[in-house]
Amino acid sequence: MKATLHLKDFSVLYPQSLPVRIKNTAIQILLMLCYTAPLSLSAQELPRVRNFSPEDYNAQPQNWCIDQESREGWMYFGNNSGLLEYDGARWQLFSLPEKQTLRAVACSDSGKIYSGGFAEFGYWKKNKVGALSYYSLSKDVQAIHLPKEEIWHILVLPDEVLFQSFSTIYKYKNNKITVLNPPSAIMFAHNVEGRVLLQVIGRGIFELLPDDSFRLLEGTEILGERIVQFIISDGKGGFWAGTTNDGIWAYSNGIMRPWSGALNSTFKRYQLNKAIRLRNGSAAIGTILNGVFLLNPDGSLRAHLNREAGLQNNTVLALHEDRDQNLWIGLDRGNDFVELNSPLTFFNDQTGKIGAVYTAAWFQDRLYLGTNQGVYVKGKQGTSDDFYLVEGTQGQVWQLQIFDNQLLCGHNAGTFLLTGASAQKISSITGGWHTLQVPGQSDALIQGTYTGLIVFRKKGNVWEFSHRVSGFNEPLRKIAFDEQGYLWGAHPNRGLFRLRLSSDLNQILEQKAFSTSDGLPSEFKVDLVRLDSNLIVNPEGAPRKISFNGATVRFDTLAPYLQSGKILPGMGHEFFIVDKSAVRLCAGKQADWFPVSLVYGYENIVPLTAHEYLFCQENGYALLDKNKIPQGSNAYSVLPFIRQVEAGGEAIEMEHSTNEVQIPHRRNALKFTFGAAVFGHQPKYAWRLDGFGRDWSEWQNSPEKEFTNLPPGAYVFRVRTNISDREAAFSFRILPPWYQSTWAWVGYALLALILLYLLERYNQRRLDRQRAQLEAEKQQDLTRHRTDAEREKLSLELDNKSRELSNAALGLIRKNEILLKIKDELLASKGETRALDRLARLIDSHVESDHDWEIFEASFNQVHDDFFKKLMSDYPDLTPGDLRLAAYLKMNLASKEIAPLLNISVRGVENKRYRLRKKIGLPEEANLTEFMMNY
Repeated sequence: MKATLHLKDFSVLYPQSLPVRIKNTAIQILLMLCYTAPLSLSAQELPRVRNFSPEDYNAQPQNWCIDQESREGWMYFGNNSGLLEYDGARWQLFSLPEKQTLRAVACSDSGKIYSGGFAEFGYWKKNKVGALSYYSLSKDVQAIHLPKEEIWHILVLPDEVLFQSFSTIYKYKNNKITVLNPPSAIMFAHNVEGRVLLQVIGRGIFELLPDDSFRLLEGTEILGERIVQFIISDGKGGFWAGTTNDGIWAYSNGIMRPWSGALNSTFKRYQLNKAIRLRNGSAAIGTILNGVFLLNPDGSLRAHLNREAGLQNNTVLALHEDRDQNLWIGLDRGNDFVELNSPLTFFNDQTGKIGAVYTAAWFQDRLYLGTNQGVYVKGKQGTSDDFYLVEGTQGQVWQLQIFDNQLLCGHNAGTFLLTGASAQKISSITGGWHTLQVPGQSDALIQGTYTGLIVFRKKGNVWEFSHRVSGFNEPLRKIAFDEQGYLWGAHPNRGLFRLRLSSDLNQILEQKAFSTSDGLPSEFKVDLVRLDSNLIVNPEGAPRKISFNGATVRFDTLAPYLQSGKILPGMGHEFFIVDKSAVRLCAGKQADWFPVSLVYGYENIVPLTAHEYLFCQENGYALLDKNKIPQGSNAYSVLPFIRQVEAGGEAIEMEHSTNEVQIPHRRNALKFTFGAAVFGHQPKYAWRLDGFGRDWSEWQNSPEKEFTNLPPGAYVFRVRTNISDREAAFSFRILPPWYQSTWAWVGYALLALILLYLLERYNQRRLDRQRAQLEAEKQQDLTRHRTDAEREKLSLELDNKSRELSNAALGLIRKNEILLKIKDELLASKGETRALDRLARLIDSHVESDHDWEIFEASFNQVHDDFFKKLMSDYPDLTPGDLRLAAYLKMNLASKEIAPLLNISVRGVENKRYRLRKKIGLPEEANLTEFMMNY
């Protein structure tokens, strides 16, 4: 026995004003909560139990209460270290303000998690980033006993919450605390079909009425001197009251009497502590000394869970049925999960009595197990009888198979005929690996052994050894006939063989060994099974189907979803896909996933009855009841969740948000934390990041994923589990850095415009200076006599001016080209705004401005002063646009160079040239540019 509380500690729990008898009773209760003792167990098939030790959740051993949050389905535990949270992937611990032991936890539909400990009660609530924050309700409560007592129980009702110590009830309603004082010290309050019932020690069972008064239930006074640990509905309008040492009492029609169930005497020995009525009408009864008893609705025993059955401890401190109708057990050491709502039950050979199970058979109302230690049998499936050894079968058993209502055992030492609990050896040839009925010969069996093939014949009504098959001496672990009558055999280590037997089964007429050169994926550890009319070979790697094309044998790839794992046959058209950690049953369009591990290398699943399979395991077996598998959906369809997203080391606010989250570029390193509220086993996860890649990742055990240096863009992170096709998603966008933002591009455009404006002003001033200089030089030429030499000099200067004019025109061309490109880029920008439109219009105004033309015209006239006058005189129908085109042609500019000067396309220039040619009447064979240059 062990105790974590001492008598000297109780002086602070109850004030001296309470009667001595009540204080002593409370001390007795608390000591019983800390007591533990061992127990024995007989063989039984039980629900799967998953253990969570203090090392798993990293807190103190004792867990006083359990509840489940209704939204995500996360579990919460009252632990000596504080509040424990488990989301199916990770444990987290949250402490009360003074790190008190947390005795009580209760979750509400509003998302609040109420808790209580020493001199403190309140609630926890998730903040915007998903972390729990604590809010105290007791800090402003003025009560005599609160500073010296603990909150041991919390009852969440539809419109109020009751926080309970052993002396006081604190009612929380409409954000207000009301202190309720019972008639005397009390035990735990329970909601029994809408009524709040509790024991007042020394008085009986009371009901808390809506007006906050307490009313004694007549007839319950007999329980006044007993300690009532729980009160649950009996399902018939009454209730059961469980006492520490006097078993269960039943209350009905105003009468309280001892429960008539056969287990009541057992309960008196093991000290009842906790109980809950399950949703299917059955009950779970937790004891201090002997674990949990699961009762059927009629009160009979369904199963008994204690340390020998897989629990970590026999002292039950808390019970809770989760939303999937599975059972959580809070223990004096650790938490255990019992998968009640599962089609699987397990027999765990904790002591190693029977060994690893390789095969099984249900024969004449007995369950036979073939193990590495012999054949074990128990009287009837589902009873509590122990397995016992069939004498003479000690050693490795390979196969148990029924042929013509006789059970044969293939054994390391030979072959046995089993009858009841006795074994008769019918063959001494070692290694009876695999026995088959010979097609078309109802009186013949063939067996693969360590040293070849042997034949059994039926003499009378009994199978007997007949002879060896000559011509083949290789060991064969698996054998199977194909549709052509060939016998295929798989070597235990390396090789696959095809054999043709004589009609009398005496010899091998033909044999062929297959290897990788024949298309076999691997020659090692080959397994062989028959599915309907197909033969499936399972080498190390993907399974293959054996196919025939005349005399040629092919090993064809199976359907995509069958390309991994080992294939095992089931009943009818059903089959299994097996890997190291799980088994998937495929039946029609439905595939159900079960977390079962088989004996590696010797995987075997045995059909027992029309609706039951037995899975052979290293330390026992599992039974699958197909009738309990949910139809139309996977057995597990839990929605995964994304718990938290960190960007740049900071958590993102994501509470119930489906909108795209905007993330600054400086925080483009993201970490996703996810999980699934699956508690019976650890699922595997796969993720995909849309916008980053299209493929799902490989399955992984880790419930988190990190990305670094994500480029700007829109993304969707998705996660799923290997037990369901459902997925969770989180949408986000990495914003571009400031130098790639829309406003940055606007700034770049403004800067470019400023530079172009300054360049334009510079060119304009330069042209003005050149024009002034030309005018001055022209005036000087008019006032003096010109000699031939001077005229030649003037001609050269005129050529220079022409070149300068050409350079100026080219400058205008380049300026307009740049402005037009900037305009195109701005209009094509994704971040198009009104500001960008205004910039585009400003560019158009510069491109289409007449100011540039006026400067150009003035310079042109200085070089070709009579050109426009003569042209207008000869062709008065010419427009100003025609004159501009003629000037540019005079300068020998190409259409590509003229287009930006006129702010039109090259095609537009060609159209203008055509119209100008028509107006001046120029023949088609004449060159317009040469005409203008010589004009």
